[in-house]
Amino acid sequence: MAKNEVALYSPASGEVIALSKTSDPIFNQGTMGEGFGVVPNDKFVVAPVSGTVSMIAETKHAIGIITETGLEVLIHMGVDTVGLKGKLFTVTVENGQVVKAGDQIATMDIDFVKAEGLDTTIMTLVTNSNSTLAGLDVTEGPCEE
Repeated sequence: MAKNEVALYSPASGEVIALSKTSDPIFNQGTMGEGFGVVPNDKFVVAPVSGTVSMIAETKHAIGIITETGLEVLIHMGVDTVGLKGKLFTVTVENGQVVKAGDQIATMDIDFVKAEGLDTTIMTLVTNSNSTLAGLDVTEGPCEE
């Protein structure tokens, strides 16, 4: 990695897809920032970067992490899963907790999400990308967490 580059790792094992290929227009048009999606193949969700947990949604479907360099990274589990009111998520971190890339931060019951007819894609977004990133290169394809 060159100086001033930051690696965003996959938050789950599965298939990495470009943000533009995700099903939610709020995400796929970049409204929430630059990033990528992962179609997970298991329930484990890990931190895609090292930093401090800055936000856990009341419905447990989203977790924010701020890196030492000031990137605000959002991990959003599933599409339209906020309506499930946290039933399928177990968050294993707390606000203010320091995490390292690869640390488990949550689990998501992907079978339950599918049974509800919802998309399991996990979005990883840099919500302040307009002011912090010159670009984002995404490598699509199979990945391990």
